[in-house]
Amino acid sequence: MKRLGYLAAAIVIVVGLGIFYFSPKNYTFKETVLDKLDPTSVASIEVIKRDQQGEHTKNVTDSNEINEILNALSAAKLKKSTSSDIEFTESYWMTLNTKEKGRAYGMTLYDNDYINTFEYNAAAPKNASRSYKITNDFDTLVIRDLFK
Repeated sequence: MKRLGYLAAAIVIVVGLGIFYFSPKNYTFKETVLDKLDPTSVASIEVIKRDQQGEHTKNVTDSNEINEILNALSAAKLKKSTSSDIEFTESYWMTLNTKEKGRAYGMTLYDNDYINTFEYNAAAPKNASRSYKITNDFDTLVIRDLFK
């Protein structure tokens, strides 16, 4: 009878560890980008908006505006995803340029639903690009207001 109890406990532990290991981890924008990049070193953010009217480009160099954009993105909660067949009405391609290295990160924000990140000059190129589903509502008004 003890053996049956030990076997049941072992199965419960293995199943619990499997669920914990294979369940998708939640991230923040801070963890995925800003922890790898000093936000104070960002000299400019090039933002390209794509929608039904075409493409529009803005280059943000004011440090206050840069901080507002990064703070807005920091509120995003993310879950790893695949980026196949994303449907969107507008997208924002953003390139973070630093004073030392030039292009450091590229990001594409699809509506408020998905974000793809790309680390330029990554140590392991296969890990440079990542796709995430945005799991919360966060304010993208700062980015959208650039194009008014």
